[in-house]
Amino acid sequence: MKILAYTADNFWRQLEAHLSLREEETSSKIDDDVKSIIKDIKQHGDDKVIQFAKDFDKIILKKNEIKLTNLNQFYSLEKLNKETIESFRLAIQNVRKFHEKQYPNDYEILNMDAKLRSVWKPMDSVGLYVPGGNAIYPSSLIMSVVPAQIAGVERIVCVTPPSNNLNPYIAFLLDELNISEVYQIGGAQAIAALTYGTQTIKPVSKIFGPGNAYVASAKKQVFGKVGIDLVAGPSEIIVVADEENNPEWVASDIMAQAEHDENAQAILITNSNTFAKKVLEHIDNLKKKLSKKTVVEISLKKNGLIVVMDDLKLSYQIINKIAPEHLHLQSKEKEIIFKNVNNAGGIFIGDYSTEAFGDYVAGTNHILPTSGAAKFSSGLSVTDFMKKSSVVEINKLSYENLSKHVENISDVENLDAHKLSVTIRQTKQN
Repeated sequence: MKILAYTADNFWRQLEAHLSLREEETSSKIDDDVKSIIKDIKQHGDDKVIQFAKDFDKIILKKNEIKLTNLNQFYSLEKLNKETIESFRLAIQNVRKFHEKQYPNDYEILNMDAKLRSVWKPMDSVGLYVPGGNAIYPSSLIMSVVPAQIAGVERIVCVTPPSNNLNPYIAFLLDELNISEVYQIGGAQAIAALTYGTQTIKPVSKIFGPGNAYVASAKKQVFGKVGIDLVAGPSEIIVVADEENNPEWVASDIMAQAEHDENAQAILITNSNTFAKKVLEHIDNLKKKLSKKTVVEISLKKNGLIVVMDDLKLSYQIINKIAPEHLHLQSKEKEIIFKNVNNAGGIFIGDYSTEAFGDYVAGTNHILPTSGAAKFSSGLSVTDFMKKSSVVEINKLSYENLSKHVENISDVENLDAHKLSVTIRQTKQN
């Protein structure tokens, strides 16, 4: 991991240069390929779904197999680990408990005798992308489905890359969560199908869920025709820890993000060079036991960073600049730092609050803004599956109170028909 000293004259320039490394990974070729895939799905529908399954997933798919039915054929409760089932059910329970508090309230006010209301309604339909292939994330299914159900969405569609053996825990959770509309389609083609529809798949109003670079590019390209939650980039974390923290624990927190993929970014901010070296030593030792040792090594070499600064209370300046997906505050100054942090997706406070709890069972949502998007967006919530309408009721009294003001402003904007629509109502009706 690269080490930067906060006291260096060019620190902020060096930090900017380090952060920009991942931006350079964006491929215009991916965008061009995705544009072609979207066009093919839009024009040819199911035929291209079947072809792409063969080309990209090496799966021979028939038209009547695009939609998955009888999910229980892919799993047996007797063969699934009972303790793991209990863990998933606990996760659903905790995520539901936390997200139920997010349900928004309608409100009504009287303003100059005009009745004004704000009314929330669920979306008609949403599409949830569930990663497959090398990355099987049943937890992401929970994070997307539960808030959609709390919002009251009637049609919840799940798409997941085709496979000869659907992950049994994915199949179990789809049943457990009562999702009946499931399709074997992944990548950019899944996003295109959810947007434009095919002969088998009806389009949806908004698309949710993390995916690879092709999925992210597709979501950006279809936005406007359909809503999207956010464009998810590689996973990130900033860990703030001082010399009194446990370096082995901190090493494990760093690696927990690095193992996501080679472009993941893990940053440690500490006040001690000695502590930083201890963390690196523990990473070298602990990674030997990991199944994704190589991914961790590449990720930390490419994007890993350690910032050494004397006063950790000032670390919020770096945090707000980076706006990380995850932030873990472990140092004794954690509460002071927390009060000054404006930009972070999920914040974890204290030695025991490893980010993995947020990924799985704590109850908060793990679908969070990445690549600095925490400066202007938030993690997934119930309101992301809803939209609000404003309602205006003008009676005779409020008409008299407000009409002259509409006339005045429409004169300035030279919108005569706006003014007419008000003044015409001053005449008596026949």
